[in-house]
Amino acid sequence: MSSNVTSDAPSDPSAQAWQNQSIPKWRENSERVAWVVILSSFLVFVAFAIMIPWGVRYVIYYATISQPARLEPTLGTLLLYPSASAEPIAITEARDDIAEGSSIWAADESTQGTLGLVGNPASNEILGSLQIYPGTQLDVLRIRRPYFERSPEPYSVRLRLAEGQARIFTNSGDDRPVQVDLETPHGVINLDAGSYKISVSPEQTDITVRSGKAELLQEGQGGISVEPGLRAWMTADQVSQETASAEQNLIRNGDFTESMLNTWNSYVVAENVLPGSVRIIERDGRRVAHFIRQGEENVPTEVGMTQAIDKDINVYDSLSIQLDVRLMHQSLPGAGYLSSEFPLRVEIDYTDIYGKDLRWGHGFYFREPEDENWKVTDGEQIPPFNWYTYQSPNLVEALRETRPARINSIRIYASGWNYQSMVSEVYLSAE
Repeated sequence: MSSNVTSDAPSDPSAQAWQNQSIPKWRENSERVAWVVILSSFLVFVAFAIMIPWGVRYVIYYATISQPARLEPTLGTLLLYPSASAEPIAITEARDDIAEGSSIWAADESTQGTLGLVGNPASNEILGSLQIYPGTQLDVLRIRRPYFERSPEPYSVRLRLAEGQARIFTNSGDDRPVQVDLETPHGVINLDAGSYKISVSPEQTDITVRSGKAELLQEGQGGISVEPGLRAWMTADQVSQETASAEQNLIRNGDFTESMLNTWNSYVVAENVLPGSVRIIERDGRRVAHFIRQGEENVPTEVGMTQAIDKDINVYDSLSIQLDVRLMHQSLPGAGYLSSEFPLRVEIDYTDIYGKDLRWGHGFYFREPEDENWKVTDGEQIPPFNWYTYQSPNLVEALRETRPARINSIRIYASGWNYQSMVSEVYLSAE
């Protein structure tokens, strides 16, 4: 007996569909897929192996942090706008919190001030500064220092001088350099370490390079480099410079960047007491002559420096002296009984047109005389602890009755009991 078992039931539809589905091409060669995965993983590994150290190096080199500036009023009252929409703040004493985005106005005709640009975190020494004069509007756009000490990048400063006059000093010494970019209505000026005088009017930007090098850049125009002792200017459509400056500085090494041995002679006057001293140091982004005496009180001493000039000035129509002064200590009030003992004084020895040897001088002090009989002549009282720029009148006109014919020498000295003072940027300009 035999039996046949048959089934008329239809097959599973899902199984039928799976059997009919085509196999993806990438599964046809699994070995090739494996190699692609391995090579892709290796390339990703190599990319991360390169990018991560490069990214870390980039951050170490180029990461920056904002650096607040220090604003010191010297004369009058400066106006500070912390932001474009803020109300002005009257600045009558030093502030260390001048941030990016601030604007500084020296609106009054007798206003002066100093903006300390960059400070060394280790020593709190100012490595760059900007002297502000009347009628000046200055915007602080950027002040940055590298976040990591290992970075070789310079301190970065970007300012905008909308109008007015300013003098910029940058001297990094042994620290990292300071790069200053100054915007004006007529272009951008890149400044290396040095000393610069800049004036901005609606029509023109003028720059005189005392030391260092400046590069003037203007959109659509070729830039020019300006060397020490030269002057350049920018207008809305032109950049130009003088081949030689019409102004002649009769003093050598007035910024104290060279050795004193070949330019200045120092001396001391102290009889049987501790003498004072004068030496060249770096302070506030500039080289300065530092006069100091700390010893017994009520005994007169003097310390100074001289330079022989021996220059005939008959052909010049203008003669003026300019210097920056900073007084820190003065124990003798006023200028002494004879008005000759200043914590800092400058004197010029000259021969007039009649052949007579004469002397012109101007002193600086900050302590009022305590004796009403001690009158101060040929000097002025200035605020202590801040830089003050003195610009003499035209000495050819001021001394016209005994007109100078020859400048013989210049002397800068400090005298009194105990004192401490500084001087920098000394220029005796003939034109």
